[in-house]
Amino acid sequence: MDADTLVNFLLVLFFVLLGGVFAGTEMALVSLRESQVRRMEKAGKHGARIASLAGNPNRFLSTVQIGVTLSGFFSAAYGASTLAPDVEPLLEAAGFGAAAEPVAFIGMTLLVAYLSLVLGELVPKRLAMQSAVGFSRVLAPPLHVLSNLMRPAVWVLSVSTDAVVRLFGGDPRATQESVGLEELRDMVAQSDTLEDESRDILTDVFGARNRSLQEVMRPRTEVAFIDGGLTVAEARELARNGPFSRYPVTGRSPDEVLGFVHIRDLMPGNGTDDTAPVRTIVREILPLPGTNKVMPTLSRMRRLGHHIALVVDEYGGTDGIVTLEDLVEELVGEIYDEYDAGTDHEDSVTVGDGSVDVDGGLILQEFESACGFALPEGQYETVAGFMMDRLGRLPHVGDRVEALGHVLTVTAMDRLRIARIRVTPTPT
Repeated sequence: MDADTLVNFLLVLFFVLLGGVFAGTEMALVSLRESQVRRMEKAGKHGARIASLAGNPNRFLSTVQIGVTLSGFFSAAYGASTLAPDVEPLLEAAGFGAAAEPVAFIGMTLLVAYLSLVLGELVPKRLAMQSAVGFSRVLAPPLHVLSNLMRPAVWVLSVSTDAVVRLFGGDPRATQESVGLEELRDMVAQSDTLEDESRDILTDVFGARNRSLQEVMRPRTEVAFIDGGLTVAEARELARNGPFSRYPVTGRSPDEVLGFVHIRDLMPGNGTDDTAPVRTIVREILPLPGTNKVMPTLSRMRRLGHHIALVVDEYGGTDGIVTLEDLVEELVGEIYDEYDAGTDHEDSVTVGDGSVDVDGGLILQEFESACGFALPEGQYETVAGFMMDRLGRLPHVGDRVEALGHVLTVTAMDRLRIARIRVTPTPT
């Protein structure tokens, strides 16, 4: 191989690699997430220029395509037509005869095409996808300078592109679709960089987005109310034996909630008359409709400084109560203290002999986590509500309902409430 052939080959390789630089820069800028662009923009002037380029796809795409086109043109110019004559004598000596010329030309064309695909497209784009930020920091500044030098050509291409995009019904100002909630949920589930605990918390946050207070509240049948007619001393004795720090105070019925008292309000020595009715020391309780969602309610209670809220139904009656701790637990899981053991429905799940024994108060999402299958949705929030809906009457111990290859059996009642349910697979 003489010097001219080597120079021609090196020129071809140079222009192929130059095209790869443009292709890699394009892929890096396209692959940047919006959060990455914002971080670089705040990092200084260098990052701000990169963000400016990434935010103007017409500008960087036009510049990249000009660079790719010119690189391809020059690699072709120094490609088959210049290298083939140098290869032709070797093929003639190998016995190709008159076919040496077309074989050399086709062979060099295929070689240049192969190098262009691998070194000029696939490899740089793959590397740029794996390290979009690093490639952008290194390659975007030269592209920024080149786009300024080629501003007239970039402007012509940008105007032409906008016109054609409008012709096809597109928006020239749009960059890329924003990430949807379901896509974000999938990204969290599939991420290898998140720890299991972090992934679980984020998954719970997504689930809490659509969950209402009716699903997370403590129903009125399980709320420890204090009669407003009791004296402070009598209320103190009731609260002393209870596991809670705040108690709703009622008037004539649980539907007439006057407010709530904190256990500190009942302690002697704070200036309160022990013989005074407890209704005289109640604090205001925040009323909220049961249809409110968990996340907005959590934000509102934190903003107002409320730790307990009254959940009311559409008729203004008491549905139950919800605490700030209840809402936080929807995001981070159960928060236990010395009084919590065995008091939550989701704590009351036992497994044995292929069956699962659950509390009737489990909401449908908790039931799915405990039993591995989802019950059909309906006008109910709990597994007990599902059974009453299917039975069409008040249940009794021993009542059975079949659902999705399983049998749900009432094993215990608490007056009119289903206390325990055993879930067993349907015999095959």
